[in-house]
Amino acid sequence: MAWGVTGLATAAAITSAVDAAADQQSTVIVVPQTSVQLDYGSIQALPPNGVQFAYGVAGLPYTSATSDCKQGLLNGQPPTTADQAQVLNASCQIAYGSV
Repeated sequence: MAWGVTGLATAAAITSAVDAAADQQSTVIVVPQTSVQLDYGSIQALPPNGVQFAYGVAGLPYTSATSDCKQGLLNGQPPTTADQAQVLNASCQIAYGSV
C-alpha cells in the first residue's frame, strides 16, 4: 500500500471532524485527507469486526459499503486507493474507536 499506516488520519482528526459536523447539526463529514463524504450517522457496527456505512465521492449519490476492520477490507477487497483506505479507517474509528 502506497499510503501506509502512517498516512491514515488519526483518531483525533476524525473525532474533530465528527464534532465539527455535530456542532453544525450535520451527520456528514469530509474524511480527513480526502474528498470523500462519510455519513457517520449511517455507521452501524457489525460485531465482531465489521461496519456498514454510506459515503459519497465528488458529489455522486451515496453508496453503501461494508468494512472488515480487522482484515482491512472494504466491500470484501483490500483498498486500492488512499481515499478508500481513509474511508475504511474513518468508519472503523467511528464504529469501534480504533482499527
